[in-house]
Amino acid sequence: MAVSGKRRFDDDKTVRYLTLENDFEVEVARTLNKWCVTVYQLPDRQILAQDFFPERWKALARAQDFTRLLNQRNKKEGEDDDSDDDIR
Repeated sequence: MAVSGKRRFDDDKTVRYLTLENDFEVEVARTLNKWCVTVYQLPDRQILAQDFFPERWKALARAQDFTRLLNQRNKKEGEDDDSDDDIR
């Protein structure tokens, strides 16, 4: 079976990941000849970080890493607050 030169429709879609608390958004979008991963702070969508990758799968992996780290950061802050109450 020959491989056609056509791209799948989903390959050019912008992908967005939200953190559990909806305070950050991570976006993967096609820009010129690269894939851009942008981390926004919500609600004003201030750009916190941006990174560029030649391949889409690498950009998606980095976006998921950013989302995972942001979710862990929020959990750790909440856990620290609870543990301080027990000490007092």
